[in-house]
Amino acid sequence: MELYGIFYNANAGDGKSKETAEYVKNMLKDNQIDSIFLTAKNAEQAVTMIKESIEKIDWLVAIGGDGTLNIVGTAFIQCQKTVPLGIIPGGTINNFAKRWKIPSSKEEAMKVILERNTKKISIGECNNQAIISSFTFGRLADLSNDVRQSEKRKYGLIVYPYKALKHLGSKTSYLIKYKTEEEEYLLKTWVALATTTSFVGGIPYTIHDKNAFHVSILNNISLSKMKAYLTYAFTGTLKGKKAITYLAAETLSLENVNKTVSVQTRIDGDPGPELPLTLNWKRDFLDIAVPK
Repeated sequence: MELYGIFYNANAGDGKSKETAEYVKNMLKDNQIDSIFLTAKNAEQAVTMIKESIEKIDWLVAIGGDGTLNIVGTAFIQCQKTVPLGIIPGGTINNFAKRWKIPSSKEEAMKVILERNTKKISIGECNNQAIISSFTFGRLADLSNDVRQSEKRKYGLIVYPYKALKHLGSKTSYLIKYKTEEEEYLLKTWVALATTTSFVGGIPYTIHDKNAFHVSILNNISLSKMKAYLTYAFTGTLKGKKAITYLAAETLSLENVNKTVSVQTRIDGDPGPELPLTLNWKRDFLDIAVPK
């Protein structure tokens, strides 16, 4: 009999992941599938636990948002092995799940998993950590650092435009050297956002659809570019904005030219390492259950 692992983060989204995990276990049992719970106190322990379980499970069901999926992707990258992945969205935004049309309700998402219709999906990697949905630095990362999980639960997505408005007064920018597999750029950067798809929050923000990182850079903040930033803050839409420099790359090296300041990053909504860094594209790495 097949064995499914059920991974959940009790702190994700609305905090109901444990209840959802019980539902998934019962549904699998009704379909003659054995399962085990996989959960841990922190991300580091969770990565280790998944790596130790990978040889004995046939599928993994992840309950949570992009941060939870990042833990799964990181474990897969570090052990250089994957199993088919089913997703029960349980975060606040669920950008990755929205992009691949995973239903938001646990009942419909479970139907997708039981159908076993899978698709190969590309993700990113940085410092042996997965990039499931997004990588940011600059004022966008500072904005996200200013948003607590409790605020996301209480106020929802409106908290981001509110925090964005608070950051508009800051003119801090960084001089960053960007190096792709084809070109090199030296750009003053106020906000940089790299995503694994052309979607943010389930909304397409660029006409490009290359199988690579989508990198959008707001070069500097000024009164002339304020409208572009406000549009982004309220809608997530960057398409057609002249204030934005767009790059597509499978390898992206990032170096802060000013060594006297540190540039902190965020990966899938959580604090990431400081620059300098190199992002690498993992083509067709995940095998996820998607609607037929």
